[in-house]
Amino acid sequence: MIPNPVPGNDRIDVKNAMSVDRPTLGDQSAIALYRLLRLVALEDIIGRGAAGTAYVAGKKLGVALGLTSLDALLSVCNSLSLGIIKVPVLTESRIYVEVYECVTCSGMRPVGRTLCQFEAGIVAGAVQTITGKSTRAKELTCIGGLGHDNCGIEILL
Repeated sequence: MIPNPVPGNDRIDVKNAMSVDRPTLGDQSAIALYRLLRLVALEDIIGRGAAGTAYVAGKKLGVALGLTSLDALLSVCNSLSLGIIKVPVLTESRIYVEVYECVTCSGMRPVGRTLCQFEAGIVAGAVQTITGKSTRAKELTCIGGLGHDNCGIEILL
């Protein structure tokens, strides 16, 4: 048994998870690896309920990021290569986000359902922290899921 180097500190937080030290391979990984985990393995283990789990996980992560502005959210999305983010609608009660070249699904053939609940959750959680208002997000369009040109996420406040 390998002892825990920091007793009682078993939780991995955002800062720790984002600390990458791979001198040879760098801080990037193949998108296929993420997709295999998110779309294949989790659905195989959880079934279609994986979508709800992905949304909740994304929302918790979005909150944990502790962002204070929409610009900060866009910056994080850019640094993580989540996709090319545009915000064509921004009102007091509704935000609509378009994700082009989405990390989860861009390039896939349509499968007949939305796939990017994790991204919807991240955006909903971050917007909730930024605005201080409760949020609910839903993906309405999806590149790899439904064949659209972007993944459209509606966030209701």
